Amino acid sequence: MYDALFQPGKIGTMTTKNRIVMPPMSSRLSHVDGQVSDKMIAYYVERAKGGVGTIIVEYAYIDELESRAATCQLGVQTDHHITGLNELAEAIKSYGAKAVLQIAHAGRQTDPGKMGMIPVAPSAIPDPLMSATSDEPALVRELDIDEIQEIIQSFAEAAKRTQMAGFDGVELHGAHGYLLCQFLSPFSNHRNDLYGGDLDSRARMPLETVNRTRSLVGKDYPIIYRISADEFVPGGLTLDETKRFARMLQEAGVDCISVSAGNYASLHRFVPPIYYEHGYFTYLAEEINKVVDIPVIAVGAISEPDHANWLVEQGKSDFVAIGRALIADPHLPNKAREGRLDEIRACIRCNEGCINRFFMGRTMRCTVNPQCGRELYYAEITEVSEPGRVMIAGGGPAGMEAAIIAAQRGHRVILCEKESELGGWLRDVVVPDYKYDIKRLLNHMRYEVYHNNNIEIRTNTEVTPELVRDMKPDILFVAAGSRSTIPEFPGSDRFNVVSGTEVYAGRQDVGQRVVIAGGGLLGCEVGIKLARQGKQVIIVEMQEDIAWDVEPLSQITLKELLAEQGVRIITNHKLDSVTDEGAVIMDRDWNRTVLPTDNVVIALGRTPNKEVYERLKNTAPIVVPIGDCVEAGDIGDCIHDAFVHAVMDEPRGKVRQRTKHLQVV
Repeated sequence: MYDALFQPGKIGTMTTKNRIVMPPMSSRLSHVDGQVSDKMIAYYVERAKGGVGTIIVEYAYIDELESRAATCQLGVQTDHHITGLNELAEAIKSYGAKAVLQIAHAGRQTDPGKMGMIPVAPSAIPDPLMSATSDEPALVRELDIDEIQEIIQSFAEAAKRTQMAGFDGVELHGAHGYLLCQFLSPFSNHRNDLYGGDLDSRARMPLETVNRTRSLVGKDYPIIYRISADEFVPGGLTLDETKRFARMLQEAGVDCISVSAGNYASLHRFVPPIYYEHGYFTYLAEEINKVVDIPVIAVGAISEPDHANWLVEQGKSDFVAIGRALIADPHLPNKAREGRLDEIRACIRCNEGCINRFFMGRTMRCTVNPQCGRELYYAEITEVSEPGRVMIAGGGPAGMEAAIIAAQRGHRVILCEKESELGGWLRDVVVPDYKYDIKRLLNHMRYEVYHNNNIEIRTNTEVTPELVRDMKPDILFVAAGSRSTIPEFPGSDRFNVVSGTEVYAGRQDVGQRVVIAGGGLLGCEVGIKLARQGKQVIIVEMQEDIAWDVEPLSQITLKELLAEQGVRIITNHKLDSVTDEGAVIMDRDWNRTVLPTDNVVIALGRTPNKEVYERLKNTAPIVVPIGDCVEAGDIGDCIHDAFVHAVMDEPRGKVRQRTKHLQVV
């Protein structure tokens, strides 16, 4: 199955067992001094076990000066790091994957407040994102020519250490707005000496880095160069220039080009959230592939084996980078090769556990994979010595996850759901086409539940105290979920006041003019849906900004989509009442405004169904509430909460710190 994807590939002298590449993604699993940790080794080993052909280990900084992009980042700046890196490389290679290390310099894309130094760059131009988010003044120092030469030498020496550590190859990070990219791009390079100006001059520093690296590692050691083929910013790199640069890289002796896109100013474009199509910028790799004779790696939200195989089969690229999807399911390659597609746990491209946590200074997690980042402890789910009888009230995401993990541990599980099918509120959120990934996740979880002999499923079954006492479980997990919050206010009972969830799921029609109360995720997505239907939409939000409950890349994208559809946004106001004249909104100074409307859509969050736990809390030896019935949250909250309780030998009532960002202990 997938013959093109699973045929051997070649990068210089390196032969890979298939065409799947795990691209570099920062995990923050290293020690604070940049040394490899056991947690990092376990994280990469799990992906190597899963059948990926090549693993390009995450960003490693090259010197003790300004090359770090963040705290707790992997380093290759001294010979003292070689031993740990060798342990990592050997661990990866022991499972048949090739091990490559990405080496990089942050340049201006670092936080001076956290790193304790003034960033350096080709020109003294601060990075837009760092300027907006840093607590320190946005200062950047322009490099002089001697310093440029020192950095080039640091790259080459770091590559030599990579080789000495036993890695099969090295990747020079020339993408995403980091230093090599900063020199190449007119967006960040305004120099007027031999390292700035036209493309040949801007390419000088990256090409000198390639040449110096080659001189130290020798002619046979594979060098991959990562580029941003289009930076997606005004005045930035475009495909026409990067095509020319790709030919320069080939002439300089690079063995492979990894074709990504974007920089920090367009971060939501190169780590695209769920609202973008799969592989939406893989056309860049196809165009680069046309002008070079060396292998090309396609990048960009490639999550499904069908798509990955098609890219290779059609000659769009020689290799495909599967990134976040391998965070979500490390064993995706093996499952695809063996035709076990239903067993693949889909990445939903929420960016919460991977990207958002990185920018918060936290270690990597994954919304749909609670084991991610904790492989050292949870890579294998251990069976219990004495299986018990586990009953679960509720078949939403928390209930299904608890059932899956409890069954893997050997327990006999009875999963009860009062509706006719499993899924809970996930059934409502998968309606829009762009929620295809969440639908894949839902289908996967249903498959895992229905195909496990340790799980008995009872739909159309409401769990009552009498039923629990009759079933006599050892443990009862209450996963009763949550319901839409519709507060009482003057006019809340009017016929034209409707639930955002009902509108979103397509069960409730609305008129031409719509006011949405609540500018969080639900309100924004309902607004996009209705505006695409030609409705006149106004979103009213009491906070200073909308989409405040999602990670920044999704927030930026939602704002762009709302603006494209002409949705009017009113912040610092709340819904006061609904009258015959329309929706009455009120600002912070109690000033009221009437918005004429046909319908008012309430999108004000969800309320936990705590009353179900209260009814059941004394019906079994151990009764544990999990998921939304404890506190309304997102998919990650539900899945992680259920996992943590189900994986424990003796689940307790509340063992995690619930936060929006998966800070689960």
